Amino acid sequence: MPYAVQEFDVYPTINSRKCNGCGNCVEICPGEVFALNGDEPIPSRPEDCIECLACVNQCPAEALQLQED
Repeated sequence: MPYAVQEFDVYPTINSRKCNGCGNCVEICPGEVFALNGDEPIPSRPEDCIECLACVNQCPAEALQLQED
């Protein structure tokens, strides 16, 4: 019996109040989803997120999360 596969659009978000600007997310992301805008990282290519959670796990400020669209 085949299983139904659900697809979700998941996008990384950064809580700017928590973010300390360390840039770990920019460095660790295999999909190059993040870029620096001055000293602040932004998800410049959120559609390229592969949901690996590397950015979430490497964020010392716990400012990153993945949200469903």
